[in-house]
Amino acid sequence: MTFLASTFNFALLSSGSAFGPKEIWEAATPFNKGIILILLFLLALEVYIIIERGFMYWQSGTASKKFLKLFMDTLRRGDFEAAKRAATTHNKSHVALVLKHGLDIYQYESQIKASKADHNVVQAVERAIIRGTSEVTELLKKGMSSMGTIAAASPFIGLLGTVWGIIAVFSALKEHGAGDINALAGSIGEALGATALGLIVAIPAVWFYNILTNKQDKTISNINNAASQMIDEFIRRGSQN
Repeated sequence: MTFLASTFNFALLSSGSAFGPKEIWEAATPFNKGIILILLFLLALEVYIIIERGFMYWQSGTASKKFLKLFMDTLRRGDFEAAKRAATTHNKSHVALVLKHGLDIYQYESQIKASKADHNVVQAVERAIIRGTSEVTELLKKGMSSMGTIAAASPFIGLLGTVWGIIAVFSALKEHGAGDINALAGSIGEALGATALGLIVAIPAVWFYNILTNKQDKTISNINNAASQMIDEFIRRGSQN
């Protein structure tokens, strides 16, 4: 109780004084300085992943909107070369990557069907679409495991710094007694600062992990829908031949 009362009195008396990141850093032990550096590194990595993935999804979404209309129009006309050029032009689109792969396989399998009437072209295209979608999914997952790890581990890393700071508090208590609160201030700030920094890193990581996961699911859904339309067009053309 004496220690808690002393801590509360210290907070009231020092409410007008500065005790910011600089003071916390200077008061931190070498171990907790390492914890702070690790958390700052994770924060920088998190910001990089958010910016890189966000820019990638923006490019992909913009390119996909332009590509799909052009691709489907040329596909319905039977102008496969123009459809492939559209995919090449809008190569930032993940949808374009998969559909171009499917179109290449369709042209190749159609040549086989010309000499082998019972050859199933559509099944070969469907298998190619599945492989292409799987490859694109791996591209979309880039950085996501790191983001999930940051979101999960940062609070515990901060907590480790907090525990270490509390150990320092009790060591100072043993050495100076509860009456000299100034001797404990650095360790208290160090402990709370580590927790705060861990949460500052973790909370946005959880939020953006969910946002990026939703964008990944939406992209895969767009690929599946577009591929289904392309296969329907192939079936229609096959039924007319």
